This record gives sequence, structure tokens and C-alpha cells, in this order.
Amino acid sequence: MRFRTRARLAISASLGAMLLGLAALGASGVGVTGLRLVGFVLLGLGGVLAAVVRWRMEGYEADVEALAQLAIARAELESNPTAAGWAASKAAAAAGTAQTRNRALVTLAWAALGQGYPERAKAALDRIRPAYALDLYCLAAVEHTRGQTDLAIKSLEVARTFGALTSDGAKLLVDCYLSAEGIERAVLAAFQNRKVLGPANCEQVLTAARLAGANDAAAKLESVLRNESPAFAVAGARAG
Repeated sequence: MRFRTRARLAISASLGAMLLGLAALGASGVGVTGLRLVGFVLLGLGGVLAAVVRWRMEGYEADVEALAQLAIARAELESNPTAAGWAASKAAAAAGTAQTRNRALVTLAWAALGQGYPERAKAALDRIRPAYALDLYCLAAVEHTRGQTDLAIKSLEVARTFGALTSDGAKLLVDCYLSAEGIERAVLAAFQNRKVLGPANCEQVLTAARLAGANDAAAKLESVLRNESPAFAVAGARAG
């Protein structure tokens, strides 16, 4: 259900509660006992609902500007991270909801990484509230760039545990294991996340493993891929 539709329903409910409250107070004034308290309760409930709707509407209106700036930031992220950073910063400042603010801060972190400022990226992520709303892939990329590869691996493994690991996150996880523990551990990471990585990315890992002399690890991964992916098997047969 869209926000405006929910807002209309909430406004109708608040008005209905207030009208019922006034009716109950009116009835108590002409001798109908027991309705005075009910009337006050309904009036109070209507007032609370109205206040909540007003607060949400103010946040929604503020988000219109923030979302426009966020769209600019994302469009500029690849080609002009400096412009993306400015737009993301404006979006975070203008955001009327925590969700939009957090999305803007994640984009700000990516922009800072694109400019070569991992500490600024980390500072942006530290502002995200609540902490569980962190984008784990972005956090891992920041920590890896800062030289904290172990923290990057932990972040991505948490994402994997909860089924939130993306293809880009899986590629970063393989790279992190390659940096931290070597090619065989990287191949194992590719093996564990092969369905997320996809055949094309796994093929790149296989090539790297063969070049590095990790033939046993490469053979195990290739065997599983051939059994699970007909497209990979065909490609392998042609290559052979």
C-alpha cells in the first residue's frame, strides 16, 4: 500500500475517532451514563493519530528533496564520485526518514571510496542508525580498502549466513581471501559461493588458480561446475 493511501486511511481513522468521541461526550451530557470516559479516550486517540500522520507527512515531504539528490548521486557515482559525494551529502542532510538517510550515507561512502578516501567512507558508515541497517557489502569494501581485510571477510560472511550476499559481494569475498590466505582459500570461497558468483566469475577464479599452480583446488571447483551448469560444461568442452 502506497504512503499517500496509508496517510488518507490514517486521517480518516483519526477523524472518525474524534467524531465518535464528540458524540459520546454529547450523549453523556444528556444523561447517557458511562460514555464520558469513552468520549475522552476516543478524542485522545484521534489526536494521537493525527499527530502521527502529520509527523509522517513532514518526513515524506522532506524525503522528496532528499530522494531527488540521492538519484543524482547514484547517477554520478561511477563517472564523477566528487559530484556524487556532494549530492549524497545533501540527501543525507535533507532526509526526513532514517531509511532515506541511511541510503544516502551508503552512497556517500561509495563516493568517498571512489575519490580514494576510505576513512571518509568509514565515517559516513559510522553515522548509520540503527547499526543493523549497515550495507555489509559497502562496509566490507571500505574495510578492505582500509587494510582491514579480516573485518571485510567477517562482514561478508555475515551477509552469506543471512542469505544477503550479492554477486559483487561474493567477488569481493574471493578477493579478500586471496589477499589474506592465498589462492586455495580463494578457490574454496568461490566453491562455497558458486551459485551467487555464476559460471563466468567462477571461470575467472579457475583461470587464476591454474596460473597460480593450485591445480587440485581448481579441478574440484571445475568438476562441480560441470555437473551443475550445462552452459559451463559446453564452454569447457569448447575450450578443451
